[in-house]
Amino acid sequence: MSISANIDGKSLIKALNAFPKNIQKNVMTGAIRAGANVIRDEARIRVPKKTKDLAKSIVSIKRRAETRNQVKFSVTPSRGKNKAGWRAHFIEFGTSKMSAKPFLRPAFEASENKSLDAAKEYIAKRIPKEIMRSK
Repeated sequence: MSISANIDGKSLIKALNAFPKNIQKNVMTGAIRAGANVIRDEARIRVPKKTKDLAKSIVSIKRRAETRNQVKFSVTPSRGKNKAGWRAHFIEFGTSKMSAKPFLRPAFEASENKSLDAAKEYIAKRIPKEIMRSK
């Protein structure tokens, strides 16, 4: 399952374009992480109460991007050792013996605007820091 969104803060993006590419990428990585963390937190709240260990396993992970100008994050249950993420899709989509109790898709839908706001806020805070650092 993949979720994507575009940030449309024209003045923020215009200010960001004044910086070198490596700083632009670092700022955008932080902004996308901030937005993904909002969705992650909402998903942890929406997990059925009987699966507390599943809530702990929901993480935001940086993924490999297809292009150099792309920053990609996933909000997903981790499936490592002692993690409950391996059964998340059973709860999200249901099985033949259990009805679906979606938590990840509704979390995205409920916090989509908050996520974009968090990313814009991060960029707005980070740009002045980068200006001061470059002087």
